[in-house]
Amino acid sequence: MSRLITISSALGLLLACVVPRATASPGAPPVPAPGPAPDQSPAKTAEAPTASDPDVTAQVETPAAPPEPEPASGAETIEIVDRAPPGARAELTKEALERDEHDDLHKVLRGVAGVYLRDEDGYGLRPNIGMRGAAADRSAKVTLMEDGVLIAPAPYTAPAAYYVPLVTRLSRIEVTKGPSAIRFGPNTVGGAIDLIGEPMPGERAGYVDIAGGSDLYGKLHVRAAERRERWGVMAEYVKLRSDGFKELDNRGPTGFDKDDVQLTTRLMSEPSAETYHQLDLRAGYGRELSHETYTGLTDADFADEPQRRYAGSQLDEMSWDHWRLRATHRVDLGSHIRIETAAYRHKFQRAWGKVDGFVGQRDFYQLLAQPTAGANAIYSAILKGEADSTSPEEQLVLGTNDRHFTSQGIQTVIAAEHTTGPVAHHIDAGARIHFDRADRRRFEDAYDMMDGQLVRAQRPRELVLDSRAETIALATFAEDRVHYKRLEVSAGARLELIDYRFVDHQTMAQREGDYAVFIPGIGAEYHVTDEASVLAGVHRGFVPVAPSANADVRPESSVNYEAGARWRGASINADLIGFYSDYSNLKGSCTLAAGCTEVQEGEEYNGGQVRVWGVEAQVGGEITLDRRRELALPVAAAYTLTRSSFQHAFASEFGGWGMVEQGDELPYLPRHQLSLSSAVKTPRYELGAAARYQSEGRDVAGQGAIAPAERMAAIFTIDLSAHARLHALAELYATCSNLLDEQVIISRRPYGARPNPPRMFAVGYKARF
Repeated sequence: MSRLITISSALGLLLACVVPRATASPGAPPVPAPGPAPDQSPAKTAEAPTASDPDVTAQVETPAAPPEPEPASGAETIEIVDRAPPGARAELTKEALERDEHDDLHKVLRGVAGVYLRDEDGYGLRPNIGMRGAAADRSAKVTLMEDGVLIAPAPYTAPAAYYVPLVTRLSRIEVTKGPSAIRFGPNTVGGAIDLIGEPMPGERAGYVDIAGGSDLYGKLHVRAAERRERWGVMAEYVKLRSDGFKELDNRGPTGFDKDDVQLTTRLMSEPSAETYHQLDLRAGYGRELSHETYTGLTDADFADEPQRRYAGSQLDEMSWDHWRLRATHRVDLGSHIRIETAAYRHKFQRAWGKVDGFVGQRDFYQLLAQPTAGANAIYSAILKGEADSTSPEEQLVLGTNDRHFTSQGIQTVIAAEHTTGPVAHHIDAGARIHFDRADRRRFEDAYDMMDGQLVRAQRPRELVLDSRAETIALATFAEDRVHYKRLEVSAGARLELIDYRFVDHQTMAQREGDYAVFIPGIGAEYHVTDEASVLAGVHRGFVPVAPSANADVRPESSVNYEAGARWRGASINADLIGFYSDYSNLKGSCTLAAGCTEVQEGEEYNGGQVRVWGVEAQVGGEITLDRRRELALPVAAAYTLTRSSFQHAFASEFGGWGMVEQGDELPYLPRHQLSLSSAVKTPRYELGAAARYQSEGRDVAGQGAIAPAERMAAIFTIDLSAHARLHALAELYATCSNLLDEQVIISRRPYGARPNPPRMFAVGYKARF
């Protein structure tokens, strides 16, 4: 802790050194929105309008407009500034998000090359997102942000993503990979995802979105904003619900119900002020009640009824509450220096009660993988409600994971421009002091299965876990993007100073410590012509160790390389990038979602040296089909080839690894992923289609042919959408997902085979005023 205080006192000197060197020169371009440092993504209140902007591009080359100052009228001030830094970067625009009308973040991100997704519940309630080989389990190795601020429940201490912003609230999504990802953090192995909400409009505005569909799906999304010259206020409410597509043996509920409300206010100085100030205050609350389970099916039962749920999971239920507060202050010191500071506090409480074992058989994974082996046949029949419990060993254990998380901090970023002759510099520097805490408790109750119903047993409730883990971290960041003629070079570094503490209230075991990590990165892009360029980069990858891990567990560390070519044409943009990640230590994190037992939860394991390599191809654009530009064809394609290999043999207690041989591939890392989408668009009507393919994957590390009991099947789906914009107050839309109604095993974690969603329909109405 003392080291953090010492470095914190030196922070002012670091920032002071950056600003004077960035004094504007005559003719220098205006400062764009603050670059993320450590976690702030470039904010854009408006897009530079071009007919060729793709919905998904591998590099956001359309220059960003800086946010405010804004006039009191509805028009936004747009100034074209600079290009995004070299490296792999993708953006999903508002147009793309509204075209597909997905509420599932998994479905939204399938069109981005280099991103891996492991479905779990079919609705994306608990997303599992990975990038460039980084494990997808609960998105714990990806830096997730909302408007540039970390959103995981406890990003350093317990980053498993049980909360993400509702997709319908988002205006765009930015995905950053390669050297540019070191600006975020703490995780830099795979990359970062920034989920960006609706910006404050320039005038009074309102929005309504109402939809309904399969399985009594329902959506209500309303937003209203009032805007004046010196202030603004915006309120937003969303409700999502569904009865669920799975069917419990006893006909119980399997759906979910979610609510989210948010209020944002803005105060600002005169738009023409020499020194411009802006203060945004935001408060939000979200809740969920979902009848979800960790229990899947045996392969035989999946083949007969993929949407079935066993009677033993009838009481499974997740409930959570999420509070968020944020204050953001921005000051423009002239037109070439901007400082933005954000203070934030998030509280997340969840309780997930779910059946995850028997008193006499705690390994549900093996029970469902081998349901007829030995005594498993008896336990399997009881789980399905086909037999009654006859002894204490045959009682089902319903474990309730009661979690309370706190995440809070302050981050500041300085962005400045400086031009010296033919060399232009864009400098970003900043710091964040962050604290997060995870209080974990687990209760276990025993139930007898009686005539297909769970009946509370006389066995008393048992408290099996009671711990607290917390981390305080100081992160500093600096990057200089240099432009000289046709060459762009971006060089930066990140410093993380981490102090952690863990206490087990049951055993009174304690451990604490601190460590530092230096994360450098450099990327370059050379523009061969106005359209074609080549790029390359290298950076260090890092994922911190959880405070609950044993002392011998090391942080995840890698050296990541990328190289490729880029095309930016009048109507089509394309990227072809190869990547190579050289892990000196891959880290496995045990959660119940990963298939670990309750005894292992919170443990972490060293995986040693691993290599991951592959190719990403991304194409996007909009082709105009007539001279009047009223008929257009938006197109997008993404392909990812990924290979991986453990570099040594070892035995691991981590469920996804097991007995590892040299050359084994990582689990849940499909070799091929392909996404194709297109639409026919006029000013009033639009018809779109998207096709996705993912090759088979393995549940456990291995090589060669995948055993049927460890295989995730290849899957191909087609989605359709249609929009009719009849009036500002009347837009109708319809969607169909999984048109072919193909259901396969897409996951075996944590327990048993799980399906992707079946064919689903939805129709909706929108109004803008």
